[in-house]
Formats: sequence, structure tokens, C-alpha cells
Amino acid sequence: MIQPEINHAAFFKEKPATATAPAIRIVSRQRNHEMIDEPKVIIVILRRPNCGNLKEMRTDPFWEFGSFGCTRCHTKNLMNPRKIDLLNRVKLAFAQGGRDGFKLVLLTDPIRAISHGDFAEAKWTPENRPCKYSKAPLLIRNDGTSDFPLLRHFIASANCSSWEAKFSSKFRSRRMPLDTSIAAEIVRVFDEQVASGDPDLFISTYIDALPYPPPQIDHNRLKTYSHFLGIPLEINKA
Repeated sequence: MIQPEINHAAFFKEKPATATAPAIRIVSRQRNHEMIDEPKVIIVILRRPNCGNLKEMRTDPFWEFGSFGCTRCHTKNLMNPRKIDLLNRVKLAFAQGGRDGFKLVLLTDPIRAISHGDFAEAKWTPENRPCKYSKAPLLIRNDGTSDFPLLRHFIASANCSSWEAKFSSKFRSRRMPLDTSIAAEIVRVFDEQVASGDPDLFISTYIDALPYPPPQIDHNRLKTYSHFLGIPLEINKA
């Protein structure tokens, strides 16, 4: 059984403010947009918390551990364990829907795709913290507003009555990477937001990346992550 790589001790820890740096540490990710071998980008739609389910915690992705897929919610499409090797070195663009439209809460570094047998896991550098839903770049809103004009043009052809429905129709079960020009736009806009220096940009807890809190808050993320991996908590703490 594969033991996860845990690097979570300082994920939500505040960094002291200095005269030249914001209180929250930003991990620099230099990208050369001219490179032909720029990693491919796949958009992943994250569902909203289900307020009708009183046990709902909406745990995945596990941002603190740089992990997605352990809850097995996407095993029939993107995270199909029989095709997971195709995702190696792809960047995942996590799109969170909500009352203010679809927001790009995180663009990962190139992932490692791990097969756990009956499910698969995507892993990335957990120090790259997601944006708060309220602060994240806007992919699309029903009034047609978007920070990504090329992406907006791409989804316009979908036969749906609203912009957000068009977005969902295009990406709900899609495994194909974005066209090069749209992928470059995703990378550029997200990097500009990360480099903005806004000290309130990044999440403090996982619910900050959601449009609203779930009925239950997961207060022990390591225990939940270990449960889905099928690994005893004592091993994860080692």
C-alpha cells in the first residue's frame, strides 16, 4: 500500500509580516510562457457543498496535502484509475462554482498521478495554497463576465441557456487538455493573481476555497485523508 507524502505542518500557519513581504508566504512558480513543452492544463469542476446532507463536509481536494481523488468521486471520468497515467505532468485548474460564478481557486504545478488500485490520486506541491473563493480569478459568471476572454469564447458555442451552464457542459466530464492558447491564458491570469501581493488572497482553512460552508466542518483533515487512503493515522504522523 502506498504511503502518502505528508507536508502539512506549516500549510495554514501565518508568516510574520515584514517590510518587504506579505504575511502569507507565496511560493514562486516561474513559468516560461514561450516554452513549447509547457505542461498541459485540464479544468476540474468542483461541486458545491450539498446543504441538504447534514453529514456533508465537502473534503476533497485535500489542499493541505496536495491531493485530489481520494474520495473516488471522479473515478468514472477524470480520475479513472485505468487511465490515470495519462495525467502525469498535467496541471489541474480547479474550478469552484458558487453564487458568484465559477472561480479558479488553484492551478497546480505539474501533478504526479498515483494509482491506488480501485482509485487514483493526483499529487502536487501542497505549499502552493489555493485562493479564497471570494478572491479567485473569475472563470465565468451568468452575466457573461470573465477574467478569461479566450475561455469565454470557447464555451460560447455550448447549447445551454446560461453562461455557467455552458461552462459546466464543456468541462463536467472532460479529460482533454485545453488548447494551447486557452491554457496559456489560464496560467498567465492565475500567476498574475498570485503575484499581486494581496495578503488576503489565500485560504486559512479549506472552507475558504468554498462558496459557502458545508453543513459539517472537517476539523481533522489528516484523519479524514488517512481514512480515504486506507492508511492508519499513526503511519501518516510518522
